[in-house]
Amino acid sequence: MKKILAVLLALSMLFAFAACGGNNEPETTTAPVEESTEAPATEAPATEAPVADDPSAEAPSDAAPADPAAMPEGTEAIVAYFNTAINAVKTNAKSVKHHYSSISITGQTKFPKFIDAAMKLLGGADAFINDQLAKQSKGEQTYTGADIKAKFPVETESYASKLTAADVSSANVVEKDGKYVVTLVLVSDAKSSTVKHGQGHAPKAFNVVLPGVVNDNVPGPVAGMLGGEAEMNYPACKVIATIDPATGNVVNAEYFVNWTINFGDNIILPFTTHDLYAINF
Repeated sequence: MKKILAVLLALSMLFAFAACGGNNEPETTTAPVEESTEAPATEAPATEAPVADDPSAEAPSDAAPADPAAMPEGTEAIVAYFNTAINAVKTNAKSVKHHYSSISITGQTKFPKFIDAAMKLLGGADAFINDQLAKQSKGEQTYTGADIKAKFPVETESYASKLTAADVSSANVVEKDGKYVVTLVLVSDAKSSTVKHGQGHAPKAFNVVLPGVVNDNVPGPVAGMLGGEAEMNYPACKVIATIDPATGNVVNAEYFVNWTINFGDNIILPFTTHDLYAINF
């Protein structure tokens, strides 16, 4: 019983931590590690793409098209257009309104039998998890000054995107009400216990729960009960940005972050975080 209670307490703390964003990592300057090639347990194998941030092999696509008002064509041009616009939020925006951030279970959770039995006493695993996430929900917030850097994707970093064409599985742009709506779907990230900001795919442009931050906040004995250190994978994350072609400024940005916590093969927790931001320049 003590073991079950310890695990449930750890999970409660973990969900609270995750609901807050879970990213207190300082700006990263260390060289990236090689991404795992193991396919996620609950997702299709991730498409191979360069992982290391070697400037000579994979420079960020942050060069603007020749005519800023022209609709970009092709993946490379669309990613470059998005990078230029979204990175300007960190440097030029007067305020960012974070309308909401919602986290939901988006797949089949998996627990060892002894945890699953305890969850049933609490109404089931999904009910327990959703209850923990609901307790951490926050209302609308507005960021200004240093808070924009601290909280707008990518959290704590001076940039909002280091994406390249190789990080994107699909990129398209359409005109709507005089604005350009850019949609990028990223290549899935395989499981990793070491990926950091600026590495892999999703951590280059999204607020993601990093495995190192999770592991730093889960006590060793409890981690052992859970099945070892946490590994994270980020399946096919998506961002939709509405950009004013006359100014090149982002009007709003909508992020869908798919992320899965894996403790060995015995605990799998798949989530989606949905965030909506309005930008004021």
